[in-house]
Amino acid sequence: MSLIALIPAGGVGARALDEQHSAPKQYRVIAAKSLLQHAVDVLLSDARVELVHIGVAADDPYIESESMQLPKAAIVHRSGGESRASTVLQTLDAIEQTQGLTNDDWVLVHDAARPGLSTQALSDLIDVCLTHQQGGILALPVPDTVKRAVASTTHDLQSRIEQTVPREGLWLAQTPQLFKAKELQQALQKALTDGAEITDEASAMEYLGYQPLLVRGHAENFKITWPQDFALMEQYLIRNEV
Repeated sequence: MSLIALIPAGGVGARALDEQHSAPKQYRVIAAKSLLQHAVDVLLSDARVELVHIGVAADDPYIESESMQLPKAAIVHRSGGESRASTVLQTLDAIEQTQGLTNDDWVLVHDAARPGLSTQALSDLIDVCLTHQQGGILALPVPDTVKRAVASTTHDLQSRIEQTVPREGLWLAQTPQLFKAKELQQALQKALTDGAEITDEASAMEYLGYQPLLVRGHAENFKITWPQDFALMEQYLIRNEV
């Protein structure tokens, strides 16, 4: 059995860009390192993770300088696709072609835009999934009241509440998400072939009837989505290094 990690970094993250930063958000530097470097380092902080595979766009002009700062255990593949799901699948295919994958191998898929992952949360996810021999994800129970908005129209662009959605049983998915590598590869291939809506690895597994485990994550493992998120994440990272 081997446990590897995979970071899909084939996108740009357009919502996080501003006038001063036009490069893909995974290359934005905060707390002395790029988001991608932070993500790689925390994944390798668990000795059970053997390698980190990074899937970037075929024409990515940034990774060459970035890769010089990455550890030897990080392997770059120009396997980016049109979506996150296709990038993960094409990177898994590249790994299988170069080093092979067995039915006993596991893969942790993690967002470069979540550099606040703690070593404890990572360890908890691995422990739970390996103990149960079942895939799972980090997630947080929804703490707030949830509202569903009325579909906006061209005549009314201001959002309005349609209904309150019961939050019991609702969780906010995070990453990493850990699954048997071959099972995830097969699930993604099937879902993409069928045109299913796949927003994360767990949804691909669910499409084939699996029920992934939910392992409690933590608030600092939020995904950087908007420009203002960088400053908040930098505060977390600097504080945790002290």
